Amino acid sequence: MKIVDNYIKKKFKNLFTDFRGEFLRGEIIGNGDTNINTDNAMKYTAVFACVRVLAETLASTPIKIYKTGKDGERETANDIDLYDILHNKPNDEMSPFNFKEMLMNELNLNGNAVCKKLFNARRELVGLQPYKDVKIERNKETQKLEYKIKIGNVEETLQRKDVFHITGMSLDGINGLSPIAYASKAIRLGMSYEDFGVNFYKNGANPSMALEYPEHLGDEAFERLKKEFAKAYQGLSNTGKPIILEDGAKVKELTMKLADAQLLESKKFQIEDIARIYRVPLHLIQNLDKATNNNIEHQSLEFVMYTMLPWFQRWEENINMQLLTKEQRKKGYYVEFQISNLLRGDAKSRAESYEKARLAGYMSVNEIRKLENLNNIGEKGDIYIQPLNYIDVSQKQEVESEEKGDEADEKVLGNEEQSE
Repeated sequence: MKIVDNYIKKKFKNLFTDFRGEFLRGEIIGNGDTNINTDNAMKYTAVFACVRVLAETLASTPIKIYKTGKDGERETANDIDLYDILHNKPNDEMSPFNFKEMLMNELNLNGNAVCKKLFNARRELVGLQPYKDVKIERNKETQKLEYKIKIGNVEETLQRKDVFHITGMSLDGINGLSPIAYASKAIRLGMSYEDFGVNFYKNGANPSMALEYPEHLGDEAFERLKKEFAKAYQGLSNTGKPIILEDGAKVKELTMKLADAQLLESKKFQIEDIARIYRVPLHLIQNLDKATNNNIEHQSLEFVMYTMLPWFQRWEENINMQLLTKEQRKKGYYVEFQISNLLRGDAKSRAESYEKARLAGYMSVNEIRKLENLNNIGEKGDIYIQPLNYIDVSQKQEVESEEKGDEADEKVLGNEEQSE
């Protein structure tokens, strides 16, 4: 009995074993000179997912402006122009969410986020216009930083005081490091796994069955079989039809899987490698292989504490330094991200936390309702309570002394009564 493999070889150019060999030898991965840039790196799903998580998390977190009073108490402030820029209209084309999202994307792809400051005739800040692919250089004569931006075919050079610049992780504190450039090999390898999967099926290297004939088929019989079989059994409209064979032919099912070469495992590892670069938990990019309800909750908190908190700090300090005037900083103005919502647990956990805070006496009803986005209940909601057994330490010592004195007096009286 001979297997008619000519049919398979003609229709499917690369068998799985051949294609796998090319992949493992590195023939389809590309050499080290392959240019990995922002555009093609974002086509790799792991990079896209990590950048999206970081950008949307920061963009959805409100920025609050506070003012510290003489008594040290702080209150929210909306009486300066920066409030309108950050909360309502950064520029004529972007919402605050889109503005923060774009800058965060630039930081996680190129390492720098640069905006041109927009001023009115009185040199007052009225907006921020972000730009991509800004060249940051130091003037050789003045030794001051210059920012070269392109607007169409025109290049404009801006001075440091005319831009808002957030730097990502940096070796010199000025130019941020591009994660895409530094992790290009890991990204290239991950993209090669995806290219392999696409080409594997594109080239038809995974046929589902083969036809076996006891004798060799002539060229005319082979061509007739190929046409008749394709016409009668291929395509969605022919799905489920019984196959009618002649001349002792048999159908042999082929089971060739990518997992045979452990390529799926390698692809998963590469996704973990990209997540490691951006410090993003795997469950946030839809990799739930090792996830449970308990560890997801803890990993989500760690994501805020160890991944997002440094980003919030980086944004806050740059806004305070570059967008607030010296006079405003002297008056006590500063900005902070309101991250309390990111640290909130479920309804049960929040209720238990509020109950303890209320009974311990460091939160009032109105403060709790404010955190839950509820209106206050008037002056009575500002009352702080604490259990009756909570007393001052010095008062406790006085009570103990009084109790000991009373015991001593009772003892003296008892002795006098016995002597009489």
